[in-house]
Amino acid sequence: MIRRTLAKTAGVQWLVNRELVPEALGMLMVQTLSRGSGLPAHGLPGAESVTFLLSGKGYWSTGGQTWELKPGEGVFNPPGTRRAFEVGKDEDAVLLVAYGGTADPGEAEAHAVDGSAGCGCRISRTADQGAHSPLGEAGGFIDMGVHWLATTQTVGSRAVVVATSTFTPGGSHQLHRHPHADEFFLVLQGGGEHLTKDGPVRLNAGDLAYIPAGEWHGFQTDPGVTTRTVYGYLGAGSLSQAGYELLEEET
Repeated sequence: MIRRTLAKTAGVQWLVNRELVPEALGMLMVQTLSRGSGLPAHGLPGAESVTFLLSGKGYWSTGGQTWELKPGEGVFNPPGTRRAFEVGKDEDAVLLVAYGGTADPGEAEAHAVDGSAGCGCRISRTADQGAHSPLGEAGGFIDMGVHWLATTQTVGSRAVVVATSTFTPGGSHQLHRHPHADEFFLVLQGGGEHLTKDGPVRLNAGDLAYIPAGEWHGFQTDPGVTTRTVYGYLGAGSLSQAGYELLEEET
């Protein structure tokens, strides 16, 4: 498990890539843009990605369409997608970008593109359907709600998943692992303990846990605290592709 804390300065902060984590199955970065600025039209031919707005407001343009993005909303970008982003004039915008299909920062470098490039699509909340969902059938959690945003089923992603989760007071997710995908877990609000086989690790709002494939992990929210997170998998397009195994309790 690797713990990172989001920086409070403008610019790009790489959280995960091959240079930082040699065996990473994808990449993760946070980009802070000042009010009234933006990203010019560009494309990333080497990687698919999900852009998730953490704070602020802005306008995302792709394929001749422009969408207003608010915190908790985002866009899935297949490789080669033509996109641009304009930040609102009232406050800075902070973007979380998850890349699937590569861990090489050079393949995430923006390139100028023309109008013939492909376009992305908005991601929307799809509630996990309780006991009849893959996660519900697998079990191992208490008072935890999940909304899937970008998966193979929702947007056609192949190597990246993004979702949000809410742990109400008393909520927890017992030790489990994903054999075929790395996981990232960013606390947006609240806080608690990231669980490992070697003991808990403290996570506050703004802290991120990065869990390599096959490593046991879980989470327990603080007593009386609701914790909201954005998380996902790198190297898979769905929970079933990532794999899900609960640690059997010793008797």
